[in-house]
Amino acid sequence: MPTGLAYHPSFLNHDTGTHPECAERLTAIREALRQSAVFPRLAQVPCHEATVEDLTRIHSLEYIQRVKAASAQSLPYLDTPDCPVSPGTWPAALRAVGGAVELCRQVLAGTLNNGFLLARPPGHHAERDRAMGFCFFNQVAIAAAWLLHSGLERVLIFDFDVHHGNGTQHAFETSSQVFYASIHQHPATLYPGTGWPEERGLGAGEGYTVNFPLNPGAGDAECLDVFETQLLPLFHNYRPQFVLISAGFDGHREDPLASLNLTQVAYDRMILAMKTLAEKNCAGRLVTVLEGGYNTKVLSHCAKSHVEILADSSPPRGTHF
Repeated sequence: MPTGLAYHPSFLNHDTGTHPECAERLTAIREALRQSAVFPRLAQVPCHEATVEDLTRIHSLEYIQRVKAASAQSLPYLDTPDCPVSPGTWPAALRAVGGAVELCRQVLAGTLNNGFLLARPPGHHAERDRAMGFCFFNQVAIAAAWLLHSGLERVLIFDFDVHHGNGTQHAFETSSQVFYASIHQHPATLYPGTGWPEERGLGAGEGYTVNFPLNPGAGDAECLDVFETQLLPLFHNYRPQFVLISAGFDGHREDPLASLNLTQVAYDRMILAMKTLAEKNCAGRLVTVLEGGYNTKVLSHCAKSHVEILADSSPPRGTHF
């Protein structure tokens, strides 16, 4: 079974002007993948427009209508200047969600082994009724909700973006059916200010949210120590039926928006371990979704390596950034 790549040209039409979250992020990754030996073996997965039913599993109908209206009216931004809007925003956001759901559908059906969503705008900051941090619809959260609706009972979401995924955490913090785990820069030092260690879920969901903040300057050694000694045992103990990953590469030492010192080595080791975990626990069912990463050269190399590991069994050889 192949690795799926979900992409649609409409993702480039979400016009953000002079903004770190720009179309060049995707064109750089796309070109790097085209030059990879795995590209001919990737299954190209369609990104249909998400349905209202898909969206309302996480977002309010009133908010969905606000996103649509803001895009149609080409407002300068929605809710915050961090979320600029254009006529292309609504179609791109709809297809980003549709691509995530379609990847999950095909992996669950056994058509694909695993998959990667190469889309924008990103999603993990989007709340039920508010756009935040470059994000409009929360692709990973909607995909998890779709999986639960399809009959699964234990979905794992691992978020390694340097910014905490506040929207994803809040969507499931009262549920034991979704285990949300995040490694990110300490919230006292970085947007959005959530993701403290004491945030562990609420009610029936207590203990099914875990946050491991890293201090500014932390590098591969600190990140991998947390991941391998603390998170992986929790993941295996949870015995997920499906694994979702919010894959943000903005913790890299050359990224302009944060202060961690990760390299491609850390990202390679984490995705390889998560692929192995999925193979041991849920027949390899794994879908990863692009979140952040704002140095296009670094982002393209890290994302290409990420997909190569999904498609093969070991980290690719070559230059690490």
